[in-house]
Amino acid sequence: MATVDIPVALATDLSKHATTPATHGQVTQVTTEISPSDPIIKQLTIEEKVQLLSGRNFVSTAGVARLGIPPLKLVDTVNGVKGSDLHNGTSTLCFPSTACLGATWNRELLTRMGKKLAAQAKSKSAQVILGPSMNMHRDPRGGRNFEFFSEDPLLTGELGAALVNAIQSEGVGACPKHFVGNECETKRRIQDVTESLDGRTMREIYLAAFQVMLRNSDPMALMTAYNKVDGVYCSENIPLIQDVLRGDWGYKGCVMSDWYGTNSETAALKAGLDLEMPGPSVFRGASLVKNVQNGTVDEKLVDQRLANVLRLIERTAESHSTEPEKSLNDESGNCLAKEIGTEGIVLLQNRKSVLPLQITQKLAVIGSAATTPPISGGGSASAPPQYLQRPIDSIKALHSHPEFVTGSEGVKVHATIPICAEDQIFARNGEHGVDVSYFNDRIEMPITEEFQKIPQVVMLGRIKPGLKAEGFHYEMSTTLIPTTTGLHTIGIHATGSFLLTVNGKEVLSETVSGITVEDFLFKPERLEVRCQVEMKAGMPYFLKLVVQPHKPASMTGEPLVHGAKLCYIEEYSDCNAISEAVAVAEHADATIIFAGRNSEYESEGFDLPEITLPANQVKMIKKVAAASRRSVLILHCGNPIDVRDFIDDVDAIICAHFLGQEGGNALAEILYGKVNPSGKLAVTWPKKLEDTPSYQSFPATETARGWEISCGEGIGLGYRHNWVNSPQFAFGFGLSYTSFELSSLKVTRSNTAASVGDNEIIVEVELSNTGPVSGAEVVQVYVEDVASSVTRPSRELKAFEKTHLEPQTSETIRFFIKDKYAFSYWDEETRCWRAEAGEFKIHVGDLVAQIHLEQGFSWKGL
Repeated sequence: MATVDIPVALATDLSKHATTPATHGQVTQVTTEISPSDPIIKQLTIEEKVQLLSGRNFVSTAGVARLGIPPLKLVDTVNGVKGSDLHNGTSTLCFPSTACLGATWNRELLTRMGKKLAAQAKSKSAQVILGPSMNMHRDPRGGRNFEFFSEDPLLTGELGAALVNAIQSEGVGACPKHFVGNECETKRRIQDVTESLDGRTMREIYLAAFQVMLRNSDPMALMTAYNKVDGVYCSENIPLIQDVLRGDWGYKGCVMSDWYGTNSETAALKAGLDLEMPGPSVFRGASLVKNVQNGTVDEKLVDQRLANVLRLIERTAESHSTEPEKSLNDESGNCLAKEIGTEGIVLLQNRKSVLPLQITQKLAVIGSAATTPPISGGGSASAPPQYLQRPIDSIKALHSHPEFVTGSEGVKVHATIPICAEDQIFARNGEHGVDVSYFNDRIEMPITEEFQKIPQVVMLGRIKPGLKAEGFHYEMSTTLIPTTTGLHTIGIHATGSFLLTVNGKEVLSETVSGITVEDFLFKPERLEVRCQVEMKAGMPYFLKLVVQPHKPASMTGEPLVHGAKLCYIEEYSDCNAISEAVAVAEHADATIIFAGRNSEYESEGFDLPEITLPANQVKMIKKVAAASRRSVLILHCGNPIDVRDFIDDVDAIICAHFLGQEGGNALAEILYGKVNPSGKLAVTWPKKLEDTPSYQSFPATETARGWEISCGEGIGLGYRHNWVNSPQFAFGFGLSYTSFELSSLKVTRSNTAASVGDNEIIVEVELSNTGPVSGAEVVQVYVEDVASSVTRPSRELKAFEKTHLEPQTSETIRFFIKDKYAFSYWDEETRCWRAEAGEFKIHVGDLVAQIHLEQGFSWKGL
């Protein structure tokens, strides 16, 4: 790999910066060399200083070549490290979604994953991975929940720290996000989370996840959220960045904005926002240079921000490279992705011990996700996989008689018309794809032409060389060959005005205006325009799409986006699809039904309106289950699903999350019992949406003051809520093919610490595998304050450990929990953590013991 030389002033010994997995509850610190008075800063001109404080393009920062300061490349994300191109990027190893990572409850597994992510980042010549996401599963309608670990801050913080430490142990920076309060996608760029940073809700839930993560790791960077908290944008929130993050927690790393999440010049600088992303800069360009030169902005303030950026460059010195991006094939990484999938899959129901399946049974596999699995939710966490593992192929591969496995596509699961299948379109050269020509207005000859396999054009913040910004258009053409005869649907997603012709006849035209980058990237329904065309199977149809780019009414600072996508779906009937699926199921010993959601339903940029499945999926599940001797339902989702309509119809239910590129193999191994399921829910599944504690307070709503969202449930998030109706599946729930028992609970106190808050409770419990097969169990320790002076949840997770045991074996599990973490709550009056003397209970799994904490104490910060 070609590396970039770092100047002597920056080339400090990276070994002192490397982070290693810390003991649970232990702070990992780094020493730093660069300060605002460092010689390297004195050598920079004000223009160079300012350019180092913002992005140069969508993924990179500027460097200063004359001083040997390299640029930084920052890429998404922990589920798959993407390269520079957002839509046709270099493929990468795609791991399961973060919600699945949360369900593993396994720090060691995520440690191994972090090292693989660092290698993938280096293959993309990137220095910083934008993740993990540390926000909470607050409401089951949250569009981005699949990208978050859990509803619990301790579980989130410790798993996040494991990833951060492992990524950074390989010389690549991690950038946890979104600090703080970005649990709702509705109007996320302008919404105000109307909660005090010194209130219990923020301190015990939303800030706590970041606090736990920082207690156990030292991320090189941290990303602020789009939203406001208590009336102030996070990117310019002095109490948030200076008082809490820098002051209370002592964080020394680089603080950057979310993409286009900077809202000011001076306010963001003063608050402590070091890096504005992406570029070209909106707030840190010529205006800031001028304001420094005329004394409006103190140059020392710029130097302070710059020191943190240079420190990030220094700490990632090992990963700086000028090599072109490549797709790194990693067989052991693929195996790890499968292992994570098997450990995160949650067995929710297994009546009559239907699972594991037998490799000699006749199996029916129903549902489109069996052949086109949803490997991720939508948005920035979605990455191009190196391959797609089809579950039906994996199920056949492990079967003793593959011919005994038959399939049916079932009902369609699309929220919008899908992009046209590559194998149905042909470019002029005879290959599958489209031809695209770019023209300057009033000139007949194209400026440039290109062949593309995917029927999509994207120009974000730039246009093709040679095109005139004030006047151009482009044309996409291809020959489409339908596989069936019928009234088929063509959909166009375009920014601007377009005209679509089929065999020379105009069939659709529209002007799509008011489209933002957010809409283009995350809200396809805002762009979609569709029409129906009668077509015959096997006949060629020449499609030509002419697009005139849109002209925004005003410039917002975001880049202009020009794009078009050709979408297509053939006519079909839900009734016919279900009838076909029923016919296949009737002849099988067991039926595997795939259902749930995909990236069209769960995505960055918008929230779900409900948690029920579409009516056609529910109808299919019930009809197929009724026709089946035994039925197994596979649910793909990042959020809970209301299963009341069909839970009694099926024998087994599996929560499969979004499983990445090895998902098919992971599912097959669980189905056949090659691997024993050990996933535990990291989020509560309610029976119905109305049972959710945040139901009345989600999503953001428009008020006289603007878009606002409050945490009406307070600290009663998820399992902390006093449920009127018991949940469908509780936090921490997950079945196994074996059985476990907990016994011999022992709780003692250690009083040897120099500080009273650092004394520990020691919890010991014996875990036994009493069943017939090997498996893993998660031992969970909860604390209950029996008689608190303030309202507290009946149980709070304080420790956990995942342990694998062979059948008929036992192991003693020990937990060491500091008093100040075990028993404290946030005191809003004194604005510090406080623990009262009194009676507490320790809950370990299903066992309950009692312990007395006789001494009260209070403290501030970590």
